[in-house]
Amino acid sequence: MKVFVTGGTGFIGGHLIKRLLRDGACIKALVRDSSKAEELRKLGVEIIIGDVTDKTSITGMMKGCDTFYHLGNVSRWWLSDKTLYYKINVEGTKNVMMEALKEGIKKVVYTSSLSGIRQPKGEIATEETEHKRDFESHYGRSKFLAEREVLRMYRESGLPVVILNPGVVIGPGDLKTFGRTIIELLNGKLEAIIFEDSIIPLVYIDDTVEGHIIAGEKGRIGDKYIIVGVNVKMVDVFKIINKITGVPLPEKRISPLVIKLIAYISELKSLFTGKPPRLALDAVRAMEIGALGENRKARAELGLQFTPLEEALIKTIEWYKENGYVV
Repeated sequence: MKVFVTGGTGFIGGHLIKRLLRDGACIKALVRDSSKAEELRKLGVEIIIGDVTDKTSITGMMKGCDTFYHLGNVSRWWLSDKTLYYKINVEGTKNVMMEALKEGIKKVVYTSSLSGIRQPKGEIATEETEHKRDFESHYGRSKFLAEREVLRMYRESGLPVVILNPGVVIGPGDLKTFGRTIIELLNGKLEAIIFEDSIIPLVYIDDTVEGHIIAGEKGRIGDKYIIVGVNVKMVDVFKIINKITGVPLPEKRISPLVIKLIAYISELKSLFTGKPPRLALDAVRAMEIGALGENRKARAELGLQFTPLEEALIKTIEWYKENGYVV
């Protein structure tokens, strides 16, 4: 089997490529920055240098491939240029899907996000629910728009796509999203717990990768599958980490109003420095609203099983310690 992957230098994409290689796949990967491709080259991956926003650079890149996994996107909470969310996540996705159609790819697996179908606070998202368009972030809005475009191409052009909606993915190698918070807690640098009752939809990286593999094999074309292991309160995650490691939890709590003010000031500073804010307003809104995802369809149709949260956290924490992220 010959597979094409975008986003292979990212957290999920990197794990997916290693799993595909173990399964015997031949892999071609699109990489925008050649300096980040060396590890993939060492693994035997054929590297294509290009950019999803540049149609010329991706022409013919999937030739000879059977399956296409599209994980490439921008997933930061803050960018100085907000148009990049839409250029990369929406237009870039449209470009690679058009290329997949041109090359006659048999199966496309598009990695969206639970934020693309997130429901209002306290309501659980299923594959059938529509986003109410109360977007908490530019990232969430861009994933919603990208999904809409992908499904349009499925309906109008027969794009053989399966959409996956992972929640917050944790595991070895996660240094950006919730992983950074876990590292700060383990190192005693988390000053306070904010939005402690907010629900976070966690899923372990191995389960996320397994969902991609199975979706590529037997996911129903035109369907979505939510990949979430457990919906859990933020503070309960910290309590499990305390149970595992004994690390004390911060006693300080900060009100939502103060947190929003801190984020606003932080972003204001970023306008002058050009550096990402310590706390982004989009991230604050996402934490305040929270998200819940129903995994029943992934269990029933894909046969996906999920790693218990405590086990997932133990494995994640062990990796942080082994790799020097915990002092």
